[in-house]
Amino acid sequence: MTASLALYRFGTRLLEPLAPWLVEQRIKSGKENPDRIGERFGVSQAERPKGTMVWMHAASVGESRLLLDVFAALRKRRPNVSALVTTQTTTSADMIAAWAPANVIHQMAPVDGPKAVEAFLQHWQPDAAVFAEGEIWPNMLGALKAHGVPAALINARMTEKTLRSWNSRKASAAQVFGTFGFIGAADQLTADGLSGATGRRIATIGNLKTATAVEGPSSEAVASFRVGVNGRPIVLAASTHPGEDEFARDAFTEVRIRKSGALMIVVPRHPDRGDAITSLMRESGMTTQQWSKDKSPPAADVDVLVADTIGELLFWYAVSDAVYLGGATAEGVGGHNPVEPIQLGKRVFTGPHGFNFRETFEALEKTGALIVGRSYQELSDYWIDALDEAQPAPLLGAFFTASRAPFEQTLDAIIAMLPVSRPADNSVNSNA
Repeated sequence: MTASLALYRFGTRLLEPLAPWLVEQRIKSGKENPDRIGERFGVSQAERPKGTMVWMHAASVGESRLLLDVFAALRKRRPNVSALVTTQTTTSADMIAAWAPANVIHQMAPVDGPKAVEAFLQHWQPDAAVFAEGEIWPNMLGALKAHGVPAALINARMTEKTLRSWNSRKASAAQVFGTFGFIGAADQLTADGLSGATGRRIATIGNLKTATAVEGPSSEAVASFRVGVNGRPIVLAASTHPGEDEFARDAFTEVRIRKSGALMIVVPRHPDRGDAITSLMRESGMTTQQWSKDKSPPAADVDVLVADTIGELLFWYAVSDAVYLGGATAEGVGGHNPVEPIQLGKRVFTGPHGFNFRETFEALEKTGALIVGRSYQELSDYWIDALDEAQPAPLLGAFFTASRAPFEQTLDAIIAMLPVSRPADNSVNSNA
Protein backbone atom coordinates (compact mmCIF):
# COMPACT_ATOMS: atom_id res chain seq x y z
CA MET A 1 0.00 0.00 0.00
CA THR A 2 1.37 3.42 -0.91
CA ALA A 3 1.97 6.06 1.73
CA SER A 4 -0.91 8.25 0.52
CA LEU A 5 -3.37 5.35 0.53
CA ALA A 6 -2.17 4.25 3.95
CA LEU A 7 -2.70 7.81 5.20
CA TYR A 8 -6.18 7.88 3.64
CA ARG A 9 -7.12 4.59 5.28
CA PHE A 10 -5.74 5.73 8.65
CA GLY A 11 -7.55 9.06 8.39
CA THR A 12 -10.90 7.54 7.46
CA ARG A 13 -10.59 4.98 10.26
CA LEU A 14 -9.82 7.79 12.70
CA LEU A 15 -12.69 9.96 11.47
CA GLU A 16 -15.26 7.20 11.02
CA PRO A 17 -16.70 7.70 14.54
CA LEU A 18 -17.56 11.27 13.45
CA ALA A 19 -19.55 10.07 10.44
CA PRO A 20 -22.89 9.86 12.33
CA TRP A 21 -22.55 13.53 13.29
CA LEU A 22 -21.77 14.50 9.70
CA VAL A 23 -24.76 12.54 8.42
CA GLU A 24 -26.93 14.23 11.06
CA GLN A 25 -25.93 17.61 9.63
CA ARG A 26 -26.94 16.40 6.17
CA ILE A 27 -30.32 15.35 7.55
CA LYS A 28 -30.85 18.86 8.90
CA SER A 29 -30.06 20.33 5.49
CA GLY A 30 -32.47 17.93 3.76
CA LYS A 31 -29.74 15.95 1.99
CA GLU A 32 -30.38 12.66 3.77
CA ASN A 33 -33.45 10.53 4.46
CA PRO A 34 -33.49 9.92 8.24
CA ASP A 35 -35.20 6.56 7.72
CA ARG A 36 -32.24 5.25 5.72
CA ILE A 37 -29.27 6.34 7.79
CA GLY A 38 -28.25 2.78 8.64
CA GLU A 39 -27.51 2.16 4.96
CA ARG A 40 -24.78 4.80 5.12
CA PHE A 41 -22.96 2.52 7.57
CA GLY A 42 -23.53 -0.74 5.72
CA VAL A 43 -26.54 -1.75 7.82
CA SER A 44 -29.62 -2.81 5.87
CA GLN A 45 -33.07 -4.18 6.61
CA ALA A 46 -33.27 -5.70 3.12
CA GLU A 47 -32.18 -9.28 2.51
CA ARG A 48 -29.71 -10.25 -0.17
CA PRO A 49 -31.54 -12.02 -3.00
CA LYS A 50 -30.51 -15.57 -3.76
CA GLY A 51 -28.60 -16.26 -6.94
CA THR A 52 -26.23 -14.09 -8.91
CA MET A 53 -26.24 -10.42 -7.94
CA VAL A 54 -24.29 -7.51 -9.41
CA TRP A 55 -23.69 -4.38 -7.36
CA MET A 56 -23.95 -1.17 -9.40
CA HIS A 57 -22.93 2.20 -7.97
CA ALA A 58 -23.39 5.76 -9.20
CA ALA A 59 -23.31 9.22 -7.69
CA SER A 60 -26.46 10.85 -8.94
CA VAL A 61 -29.45 10.88 -11.29
CA GLY A 62 -27.84 10.70 -14.74
CA GLU A 63 -25.45 7.90 -13.81
CA SER A 64 -28.26 6.00 -12.06
CA ARG A 65 -30.41 6.07 -15.17
CA LEU A 66 -27.47 4.77 -17.18
CA LEU A 67 -27.00 1.87 -14.75
CA LEU A 68 -30.68 0.95 -14.96
CA ASP A 69 -30.39 0.89 -18.76
CA VAL A 70 -27.26 -1.27 -18.55
CA PHE A 71 -28.97 -3.65 -16.13
CA ALA A 72 -32.07 -3.93 -18.34
CA ALA A 73 -29.83 -4.96 -21.22
CA LEU A 74 -27.89 -7.32 -18.95
CA ARG A 75 -31.11 -9.08 -17.92
CA LYS A 76 -31.86 -9.89 -21.54
CA ARG A 77 -28.67 -11.95 -21.61
CA ARG A 78 -28.73 -13.23 -18.01
CA PRO A 79 -32.42 -13.26 -16.95
CA ASN A 80 -31.77 -14.58 -13.43
CA VAL A 81 -29.34 -11.84 -12.41
CA SER A 82 -30.52 -9.30 -9.82
CA ALA A 83 -28.99 -5.93 -9.00
CA LEU A 84 -28.16 -3.88 -5.96
CA VAL A 85 -27.95 -0.21 -6.97
CA THR A 86 -26.39 2.32 -4.61
CA THR A 87 -26.38 6.10 -5.01
CA GLN A 88 -25.22 9.13 -3.07
CA THR A 89 -28.25 11.43 -3.42
CA THR A 90 -31.85 11.28 -2.26
CA THR A 91 -32.98 12.55 -5.67
CA SER A 92 -31.47 9.53 -7.40
CA ALA A 93 -33.01 7.28 -4.74
CA ASP A 94 -36.45 8.70 -5.57
CA MET A 95 -35.82 8.24 -9.27
CA ILE A 96 -34.86 4.59 -8.84
CA ALA A 97 -37.91 4.01 -6.65
CA ALA A 98 -40.06 5.36 -9.48
CA TRP A 99 -38.39 3.54 -12.36
CA ALA A 100 -36.58 0.42 -11.18
CA PRO A 101 -38.05 -3.04 -11.84
CA ALA A 102 -38.75 -5.48 -9.02
CA ASN A 103 -35.39 -7.24 -9.44
CA VAL A 104 -33.48 -4.10 -8.39
CA ILE A 105 -32.79 -3.24 -4.76
CA HIS A 106 -31.77 0.32 -3.98
CA GLN A 107 -29.59 1.32 -1.04
CA MET A 108 -27.87 4.56 -0.10
CA ALA A 109 -24.12 4.17 -0.65
CA PRO A 110 -22.10 3.50 2.49
CA VAL A 111 -19.56 6.06 3.64
CA ASP A 112 -16.01 5.10 2.65
CA GLY A 113 -14.96 4.11 6.16
CA PRO A 114 -13.36 0.69 6.75
CA LYS A 115 -16.08 -0.54 9.12
CA ALA A 116 -18.99 0.64 6.99
CA VAL A 117 -17.45 -0.85 3.86
CA GLU A 118 -16.83 -4.21 5.52
CA ALA A 119 -20.37 -4.36 6.94
CA PHE A 120 -21.77 -3.56 3.50
CA LEU A 121 -19.79 -6.27 1.71
CA GLN A 122 -20.42 -8.88 4.40
CA HIS A 123 -24.17 -8.31 4.10
CA TRP A 124 -24.54 -8.10 0.31
CA GLN A 125 -21.72 -10.36 -0.92
CA PRO A 126 -21.95 -9.17 -4.55
CA ASP A 127 -20.70 -11.41 -7.34
CA ALA A 128 -19.40 -8.39 -9.26
CA ALA A 129 -19.28 -4.62 -8.91
CA VAL A 130 -19.91 -1.95 -11.56
CA PHE A 131 -19.00 1.68 -10.87
CA ALA A 132 -20.18 4.46 -13.19
CA GLU A 133 -18.21 7.48 -14.41
CA GLY A 134 -15.98 8.88 -11.64
CA GLU A 135 -17.00 7.36 -8.33
CA ILE A 136 -13.66 6.29 -6.83
CA TRP A 137 -13.60 5.27 -3.16
CA PRO A 138 -10.24 3.80 -2.11
CA ASN A 139 -11.43 1.85 0.95
CA MET A 140 -14.30 0.27 -0.94
CA LEU A 141 -12.11 -0.66 -3.90
CA GLY A 142 -9.47 -2.10 -1.59
CA ALA A 143 -12.11 -4.16 0.20
CA LEU A 144 -13.52 -5.45 -3.10
CA LYS A 145 -10.06 -6.66 -4.04
CA ALA A 146 -9.59 -8.27 -0.62
CA HIS A 147 -12.93 -10.07 -0.98
CA GLY A 148 -12.10 -11.21 -4.49
CA VAL A 149 -15.02 -9.36 -6.08
CA PRO A 150 -14.33 -8.48 -9.74
CA ALA A 151 -15.09 -4.85 -10.63
CA ALA A 152 -15.55 -2.64 -13.68
CA LEU A 153 -15.52 1.12 -14.17
CA ILE A 154 -17.88 1.98 -17.01
CA ASN A 155 -18.45 5.24 -18.86
CA ALA A 156 -15.44 6.67 -17.03
CA ARG A 157 -15.37 10.48 -17.24
CA MET A 158 -13.05 12.72 -15.25
CA THR A 159 -12.08 16.37 -15.37
CA GLU A 160 -8.60 17.57 -16.26
CA LYS A 161 -8.11 18.61 -12.62
CA THR A 162 -8.96 15.13 -11.33
CA LEU A 163 -6.75 13.46 -13.91
CA ARG A 164 -3.83 15.75 -13.03
CA SER A 165 -4.28 14.78 -9.40
CA TRP A 166 -4.12 11.06 -10.19
CA ASN A 167 -1.10 11.58 -12.45
CA SER A 168 0.71 13.24 -9.55
CA ARG A 169 0.17 10.03 -7.50
CA LYS A 170 0.82 7.33 -10.06
CA ALA A 171 1.64 4.55 -7.61
CA SER A 172 -1.64 5.13 -5.75
CA ALA A 173 -3.54 5.42 -9.03
CA ALA A 174 -2.13 2.11 -10.23
CA GLN A 175 -3.20 0.44 -6.99
CA VAL A 176 -6.68 1.98 -6.79
CA PHE A 177 -7.61 1.50 -10.44
CA GLY A 178 -5.98 -1.93 -10.43
CA THR A 179 -9.16 -3.17 -8.73
CA PHE A 180 -10.99 -2.69 -12.02
CA GLY A 181 -10.49 -5.53 -14.46
CA PHE A 182 -12.30 -3.44 -17.08
CA ILE A 183 -12.19 0.34 -17.51
CA GLY A 184 -14.14 1.85 -20.37
CA ALA A 185 -13.47 5.57 -20.89
CA ALA A 186 -16.27 7.78 -22.17
CA ASP A 187 -13.86 10.19 -23.87
CA GLN A 188 -10.28 10.49 -25.06
CA LEU A 189 -9.31 12.93 -22.31
CA THR A 190 -10.18 10.39 -19.63
CA ALA A 191 -8.58 7.51 -21.50
CA ASP A 192 -5.30 9.37 -21.95
CA GLY A 193 -5.29 10.68 -18.38
CA LEU A 194 -5.95 7.30 -16.78
CA SER A 195 -3.49 5.55 -19.09
CA GLY A 196 -0.77 7.93 -17.96
CA ALA A 197 -1.69 7.64 -14.28
CA THR A 198 -2.03 3.86 -14.12
CA GLY A 199 0.53 2.69 -16.68
CA ARG A 200 -2.06 0.50 -18.40
CA ARG A 201 -3.84 1.00 -21.69
CA ILE A 202 -7.33 2.40 -21.15
CA ALA A 203 -9.62 2.13 -24.16
CA THR A 204 -11.92 4.94 -25.28
CA ILE A 205 -15.19 3.04 -25.45
CA GLY A 206 -17.35 6.13 -25.95
CA ASN A 207 -20.11 7.76 -23.94
CA LEU A 208 -22.67 5.07 -23.14
CA LYS A 209 -25.38 7.66 -22.65
CA THR A 210 -25.41 8.15 -26.41
CA ALA A 211 -25.89 4.41 -26.89
CA THR A 212 -29.04 3.98 -24.83
CA ALA A 213 -32.17 3.30 -26.86
CA VAL A 214 -34.86 5.69 -25.61
CA GLU A 215 -38.40 4.40 -25.24
CA GLY A 216 -40.72 7.38 -25.25
CA PRO A 217 -44.05 7.78 -23.51
CA SER A 218 -47.26 6.51 -25.09
CA SER A 219 -48.62 8.57 -27.94
CA GLU A 220 -51.99 8.51 -26.20
CA ALA A 221 -50.59 10.21 -23.08
CA VAL A 222 -48.84 12.85 -25.18
CA ALA A 223 -51.96 13.51 -27.26
CA SER A 224 -54.11 13.74 -24.13
CA PHE A 225 -51.87 16.42 -22.63
CA ARG A 226 -51.77 18.39 -25.86
CA VAL A 227 -55.55 18.29 -26.09
CA GLY A 228 -55.77 19.31 -22.43
CA VAL A 229 -53.82 22.52 -23.16
CA ASN A 230 -55.89 23.17 -26.31
CA GLY A 231 -52.93 22.65 -28.64
CA ARG A 232 -50.95 25.61 -27.30
CA PRO A 233 -47.36 25.97 -28.54
CA ILE A 234 -45.02 24.54 -25.87
CA VAL A 235 -41.37 25.30 -25.21
CA LEU A 236 -39.36 23.30 -22.70
CA ALA A 237 -36.49 24.23 -20.38
CA ALA A 238 -35.17 20.85 -19.21
CA SER A 239 -32.72 19.87 -16.45
CA THR A 240 -32.14 23.47 -15.39
CA HIS A 241 -29.74 24.63 -12.70
CA PRO A 242 -29.68 27.91 -10.74
CA GLY A 243 -29.25 30.80 -13.17
CA GLU A 244 -30.66 28.81 -16.08
CA ASP A 245 -34.23 29.31 -14.91
CA GLU A 246 -33.68 33.06 -15.27
CA PHE A 247 -32.05 32.45 -18.66
CA ALA A 248 -35.13 30.56 -19.85
CA ARG A 249 -37.49 33.11 -18.30
CA ASP A 250 -35.82 35.98 -20.17
CA ALA A 251 -35.99 34.08 -23.45
CA PHE A 252 -39.62 33.17 -22.86
CA THR A 253 -40.52 36.81 -22.19
CA GLU A 254 -39.82 37.50 -25.87
CA VAL A 255 -41.62 34.35 -26.95
CA ARG A 256 -44.80 35.44 -25.12
CA ILE A 257 -44.82 38.74 -27.01
CA ARG A 258 -44.44 37.12 -30.42
CA LYS A 259 -46.35 33.88 -29.83
CA SER A 260 -49.63 34.49 -28.09
CA GLY A 261 -50.72 31.60 -25.90
CA ALA A 262 -47.29 29.95 -25.66
CA LEU A 263 -46.64 27.77 -22.61
CA MET A 264 -43.20 27.22 -21.06
CA ILE A 265 -42.50 24.05 -19.10
CA VAL A 266 -39.53 24.17 -16.71
CA VAL A 267 -38.12 20.87 -15.44
CA PRO A 268 -35.44 21.54 -12.78
CA ARG A 269 -32.58 19.08 -12.56
CA HIS A 270 -33.30 18.86 -8.83
CA PRO A 271 -37.06 18.79 -8.15
CA ASP A 272 -36.66 20.24 -4.66
CA ARG A 273 -36.06 23.60 -6.39
CA GLY A 274 -39.65 23.64 -7.59
CA ASP A 275 -40.92 26.10 -4.97
CA ALA A 276 -38.10 28.55 -5.65
CA ILE A 277 -38.63 28.44 -9.43
CA THR A 278 -42.37 28.90 -9.02
CA SER A 279 -41.76 31.98 -6.88
CA LEU A 280 -39.23 33.31 -9.41
CA MET A 281 -41.70 33.04 -12.28
CA ARG A 282 -44.55 34.56 -10.34
CA GLU A 283 -42.39 37.46 -9.22
CA SER A 284 -41.67 38.04 -12.92
CA GLY A 285 -45.39 38.46 -13.56
CA MET A 286 -45.97 35.03 -15.09
CA THR A 287 -48.94 32.94 -14.01
CA THR A 288 -47.33 29.72 -12.86
CA GLN A 289 -48.57 26.23 -12.01
CA GLN A 290 -46.53 23.72 -9.99
CA TRP A 291 -46.95 20.16 -11.26
CA SER A 292 -46.11 18.51 -7.94
CA LYS A 293 -49.16 20.24 -6.44
CA ASP A 294 -51.55 20.31 -9.40
CA LYS A 295 -51.39 17.68 -12.15
CA SER A 296 -54.22 19.07 -14.27
CA PRO A 297 -53.36 20.35 -17.77
CA PRO A 298 -52.44 24.05 -17.48
CA ALA A 299 -55.34 26.39 -18.18
CA ALA A 300 -55.16 29.06 -20.89
CA ASP A 301 -54.05 31.73 -18.41
CA VAL A 302 -51.04 29.70 -17.16
CA ASP A 303 -47.77 30.96 -18.66
CA VAL A 304 -45.35 28.56 -16.97
CA LEU A 305 -45.63 24.99 -15.72
CA VAL A 306 -42.93 24.00 -13.23
CA ALA A 307 -42.64 20.22 -13.62
CA ASP A 308 -40.91 19.43 -10.33
CA THR A 309 -41.42 15.66 -10.16
CA ILE A 310 -39.21 12.61 -10.65
CA GLY A 311 -39.13 10.37 -13.70
CA GLU A 312 -41.24 12.34 -16.18
CA LEU A 313 -38.61 14.11 -18.28
CA LEU A 314 -39.14 11.92 -21.35
CA PHE A 315 -42.82 12.84 -21.26
CA TRP A 316 -42.03 16.56 -21.22
CA TYR A 317 -39.61 16.11 -24.11
CA ALA A 318 -42.34 14.37 -26.07
CA VAL A 319 -45.10 16.96 -25.48
CA SER A 320 -42.93 20.00 -26.25
CA ASP A 321 -42.36 21.72 -29.58
CA ALA A 322 -38.83 22.99 -28.86
CA VAL A 323 -36.26 22.00 -26.24
CA TYR A 324 -33.69 23.99 -24.27
CA LEU A 325 -31.41 21.66 -22.32
CA GLY A 326 -29.79 23.11 -19.20
CA GLY A 327 -26.54 22.22 -17.51
CA ALA A 328 -24.32 23.85 -20.14
CA THR A 329 -25.40 27.48 -19.72
CA ALA A 330 -24.46 27.50 -16.04
CA GLU A 331 -20.70 27.19 -15.64
CA GLY A 332 -19.21 24.26 -13.77
CA VAL A 333 -21.98 21.71 -14.36
CA GLY A 334 -20.65 20.27 -17.60
CA GLY A 335 -23.89 19.80 -19.53
CA HIS A 336 -26.44 17.02 -19.74
CA ASN A 337 -27.15 14.23 -22.20
CA PRO A 338 -28.84 15.60 -25.36
CA VAL A 339 -29.43 12.19 -26.88
CA GLU A 340 -32.79 11.47 -25.24
CA PRO A 341 -34.71 14.43 -26.70
CA ILE A 342 -32.93 14.02 -30.04
CA GLN A 343 -33.95 10.35 -30.20
CA LEU A 344 -37.51 11.56 -29.61
CA GLY A 345 -37.24 13.70 -32.72
CA LYS A 346 -36.40 17.08 -31.18
CA ARG A 347 -33.65 19.48 -32.10
CA VAL A 348 -32.00 20.81 -28.96
CA PHE A 349 -30.60 24.19 -27.90
CA THR A 350 -28.01 24.18 -25.12
CA GLY A 351 -25.20 26.30 -23.70
CA PRO A 352 -21.44 26.42 -24.39
CA HIS A 353 -20.18 24.76 -21.18
CA GLY A 354 -20.93 21.11 -21.97
CA PHE A 355 -17.46 19.78 -21.24
CA ASN A 356 -18.76 16.46 -19.90
CA PHE A 357 -20.26 15.75 -23.32
CA ARG A 358 -17.77 17.59 -25.52
CA GLU A 359 -17.33 14.90 -28.16
CA THR A 360 -21.07 14.16 -28.28
CA PHE A 361 -21.92 17.86 -28.57
CA GLU A 362 -19.42 18.31 -31.40
CA ALA A 363 -20.75 15.31 -33.31
CA LEU A 364 -24.38 16.35 -32.92
CA GLU A 365 -23.67 19.98 -33.81
CA LYS A 366 -22.37 18.80 -37.18
CA THR A 367 -25.68 17.08 -37.88
CA GLY A 368 -27.74 20.15 -36.96
CA ALA A 369 -29.49 18.24 -34.20
CA LEU A 370 -27.81 20.36 -31.50
CA ILE A 371 -27.58 24.14 -31.41
CA VAL A 372 -25.13 25.76 -28.98
CA GLY A 373 -25.76 29.36 -27.95
CA ARG A 374 -24.69 31.81 -25.27
CA SER A 375 -27.44 34.42 -24.97
CA TYR A 376 -31.09 34.27 -24.03
CA GLN A 377 -31.82 36.20 -27.24
CA GLU A 378 -30.41 33.24 -29.20
CA LEU A 379 -32.65 30.90 -27.23
CA SER A 380 -35.75 33.03 -27.81
CA ASP A 381 -34.97 33.18 -31.55
CA TYR A 382 -34.54 29.39 -31.61
CA TRP A 383 -37.83 28.84 -29.78
CA ILE A 384 -39.73 31.26 -32.01
CA ASP A 385 -38.28 29.76 -35.21
CA ALA A 386 -39.24 26.29 -34.00
CA LEU A 387 -42.80 27.41 -33.25
CA ASP A 388 -43.10 29.19 -36.61
CA GLU A 389 -42.37 26.02 -38.54
CA ALA A 390 -42.48 22.40 -37.46
CA GLN A 391 -38.97 21.01 -37.01
CA PRO A 392 -38.14 17.98 -39.14
CA ALA A 393 -36.84 15.15 -36.99
CA PRO A 394 -33.03 14.90 -37.07
CA LEU A 395 -31.74 12.09 -39.30
CA LEU A 396 -29.28 10.38 -36.99
CA GLY A 397 -29.61 6.68 -37.70
CA ALA A 398 -25.90 6.22 -38.42
CA PHE A 399 -24.92 8.15 -35.28
CA PHE A 400 -26.93 5.88 -32.98
CA THR A 401 -26.11 2.66 -34.83
CA ALA A 402 -22.39 3.32 -34.38
CA SER A 403 -22.88 4.20 -30.71
CA ARG A 404 -24.39 0.80 -29.84
CA ALA A 405 -21.03 -0.95 -30.22
CA PRO A 406 -19.51 0.43 -26.97
CA PHE A 407 -22.71 -0.48 -25.11
CA GLU A 408 -22.41 -4.09 -26.23
CA GLN A 409 -18.69 -4.13 -25.44
CA THR A 410 -19.42 -2.94 -21.91
CA LEU A 411 -22.10 -5.63 -21.45
CA ASP A 412 -19.61 -8.27 -22.59
CA ALA A 413 -17.15 -7.09 -19.93
CA ILE A 414 -19.76 -7.20 -17.16
CA ILE A 415 -21.00 -10.65 -18.14
CA ALA A 416 -17.42 -11.93 -18.18
CA MET A 417 -17.14 -11.02 -14.48
CA LEU A 418 -20.24 -12.96 -13.41
CA PRO A 419 -20.14 -16.59 -12.30
CA VAL A 420 -21.44 -19.06 -14.86
CA SER A 421 -24.17 -20.19 -12.48
CA ARG A 422 -25.29 -19.76 -8.90
CA PRO A 423 -28.41 -21.14 -7.19
CA ALA A 424 -31.06 -18.64 -8.18
CA ASP A 425 -34.29 -17.47 -6.66
CA ASN A 426 -36.27 -15.03 -8.75
CA SER A 427 -38.01 -13.49 -5.72
CA VAL A 428 -36.04 -10.31 -5.08
CA ASN A 429 -36.89 -8.05 -2.20
CA SER A 430 -37.23 -4.37 -3.14
CA ASN A 431 -36.30 -1.71 -0.63
CA ALA A 432 -36.40 1.36 -2.78
